[in-house]
Amino acid sequence: MPEVECEARSKKELLKTLTIKLREALEAREKAWDKQLEEDIKAGKLDHLSEEALEEIKAGKVIDL
Repeated sequence: MPEVECEARSKKELLKTLTIKLREALEAREKAWDKQLEEDIKAGKLDHLSEEALEEIKAGKVIDL
């Protein structure tokens, strides 16, 4: 989490600053997650999941929703 200096003159201003900083931190975390997921997919680290899903489909263990 980013460090935030408390320079707000009011509670409302502080909450606004904290909201902005939290949003920035969450967006950065989301981008990092997406990047890692793409790298894992390219590296084949998730191939076993699709193979398992296909096996379950072939075995009739999947129900159409």
